[in-house]
Amino acid sequence: MNLWAVVAKFAEDEAAFDPTKVTPGWEGFAFTGLVAVAIIALGFNLVARLRRNAYRAEVREEIAAELSGGDDSGETQDPAQDSAPGAPRD
Repeated sequence: MNLWAVVAKFAEDEAAFDPTKVTPGWEGFAFTGLVAVAIIALGFNLVARLRRNAYRAEVREEIAAELSGGDDSGETQDPAQDSAPGAPRD
């Protein structure tokens, strides 16, 4: 017998389908668990970044309002500007 005949004979013996050998095993379980933990960690990281970004935007708006000299209530600080145009001033 030559080498190819031995390989062919061995391949025929191993070709039978065994459903108990088609399982992920502990490696598959561990990998799935690691992927789940990674996704949860990424979710927490995303939420933290979104909160931080929203807080920074809020602080920037407050700083811009303070630097512009007015508040966001719509009222001006100078009473002379509150009167209608063309109205007599005191």
